[in-house]
Amino acid sequence: MTLEHRYCAIVEYDGSLFCGFQIQSKERTVQGEIEKCLNHITKRSIRVSAAGRTDTGVHATGQVIAFDLTWKHSLLDLHRAINANLPNDIVFNSLRQIAIPNFHPRFSAVSRSYQYHIVNQQWPSVLHRKYAYHIDKQLDINLMQQASQHLLGSHDFASFGKPPQGVNTVRRVIEAGWDFQDNKEIVFTITANAFLYRMVRKVVATLVQIGLGTIACDAIPEILEARDLNSSAPPAPACGLYLVKVTYPNGLL
Repeated sequence: MTLEHRYCAIVEYDGSLFCGFQIQSKERTVQGEIEKCLNHITKRSIRVSAAGRTDTGVHATGQVIAFDLTWKHSLLDLHRAINANLPNDIVFNSLRQIAIPNFHPRFSAVSRSYQYHIVNQQWPSVLHRKYAYHIDKQLDINLMQQASQHLLGSHDFASFGKPPQGVNTVRRVIEAGWDFQDNKEIVFTITANAFLYRMVRKVVATLVQIGLGTIACDAIPEILEARDLNSSAPPAPACGLYLVKVTYPNGLL
């Protein structure tokens, strides 16, 4: 008799043509496509859980999912079968059995890392139009870097987002900073124990306004203190945002 096992995968996807990760009855979603694939392979109804419910248009290179299924062949055969049956805008970069029956990609995580890509040049980049935010005015990256350091530590981030559930808006930011990927593309990386809904996109948009000189470099503490969504900038476009890593205790993944 073949036993049911719990599996964990690191998933990459192009969010351009998805209405977010979470399954919806009438829209194309990442979860919906993965479950459709697993149902086709196993001839059973399989439900997956994920580390983060990314929004419409948001990409991932490090999304983590888990699911239970019965499989009588090798792990490699399962991995090949999944990738062969997924659409070409989703891929399982890794797949493993996990010997922790209560493992949950979201609730077992200790931190998550996102990156946000900006193309800062006069003209739009055709090849980056679905994968980065184009800003045609010159940004002061030094000011943006200085301002991002005010995000570090535990703060009430109510000015930058809403909780996905409950009322707690306090989050602990472990890493926040800007880097040049090439001469014209800049990347913001932020790691925290958890994030509010649209938090990263509103943080980026506010830092961009600082880089453009329309908000003072030292305004972040005042914005945090306000605990008012209207005190921060409207969210930056979803196309530039990527879920890149989810960290678990004891090097689980």
